[in-house]
Amino acid sequence: MTASPLDRTLFPIARDWAYCDHAAVGPLPQPTRDVLVDIYDAQMRLGKNGLAPVEAQRDAVRAQVAAAINAQPGEIAFMRSTSDGALLVANGIDWREGDEIILAGDEFGANAYPWLNLRRRGVHIKLARAPHERVTVEFLDRVASERTRLVAVSYVGFNDGYRNDLVGLGRWCKAHDVLFAVDGMQGLGYLPLDVRACAADFAYCGAAKWLLSPHGVSFVFVRRELIDEMLPSALSWRSVQDPMRFLDYEQALHPDAQRFEGGSLNYPGVVAFGVSLGLLMAAGLANIERHVLALTERLIGGAQRIGLEVMSDLRPYARSGIVLLSRGGRDAQDLTERANAARVGITVRDVGVRVSPHGYNDESDIDRVLAVLGP
Repeated sequence: MTASPLDRTLFPIARDWAYCDHAAVGPLPQPTRDVLVDIYDAQMRLGKNGLAPVEAQRDAVRAQVAAAINAQPGEIAFMRSTSDGALLVANGIDWREGDEIILAGDEFGANAYPWLNLRRRGVHIKLARAPHERVTVEFLDRVASERTRLVAVSYVGFNDGYRNDLVGLGRWCKAHDVLFAVDGMQGLGYLPLDVRACAADFAYCGAAKWLLSPHGVSFVFVRRELIDEMLPSALSWRSVQDPMRFLDYEQALHPDAQRFEGGSLNYPGVVAFGVSLGLLMAAGLANIERHVLALTERLIGGAQRIGLEVMSDLRPYARSGIVLLSRGGRDAQDLTERANAARVGITVRDVGVRVSPHGYNDESDIDRVLAVLGP
């Protein structure tokens, strides 16, 4: 295998751990941790003067995010979590009673509850019941109606790693005048995401997993043509055109997606996110994808050799950086304790063992995972 596309020496966790749990939490690279410490030290020593340069970097990071997903900077707003992005969209659309939303029945709650909550407003929810049903073009052809208003999917399923066909789904939505919303949390960071190529109207993504950034930072993409149509549900002082005109309550909203940010941001987190995103983009998301898929191929082959069932969809188009394996009859708590004792980072649940390596992992990490899972 070729060298890891992300510099392994920048990840202190790799000195001791075979950490393959990025679908849960991504470790901070050393430069990302360092910039956070510098920012908080500056605030400690200089107060307001220490934070002013940090606030000024916000729009540079906004441009970074836009470039990463082929959007315009004015289409990007920073928030706290993936849920915030889904809630912005769910609460911002002018729903009519009887409208329909289609989503997968195995979505993580961040991309489920914001939509399910709309039932109280008379919106109908249609679910694809995985693993026997997926949100595919064929599924949409079968269940959509003239009342279908929006399709919401995750780029990659959090549980078994199923990769949705964003381009195909986006084309279907565009052809049928249906809005398309994408939760990028389990894909962006090791998979490329192009919101133009997949015709996304909305995309939202937290930064604390595959984007290797602090908690409390996320972004949402709103297609330019939809910004003025969205009903702002969280207006605050930074939603307006000139936030420093504190007592001018009659001024217009900010013309860009920045209007959705509301109050003060987690500026240290945003700047740290920019550092991690810079590392990922310098390595190349396509390069990271190839490396991660090669690691998962080694994992799958090794798991099958030791008698574990691979519960993820192994068709090439459905593969991602998340692999779900059976526990081989072992108790989940016992297996978790065994992994932690060996300093192997995986997630063990009743449904199985989830393994999710990143671009700095190497073959030795996969072999350590297999050693923990083996007899």
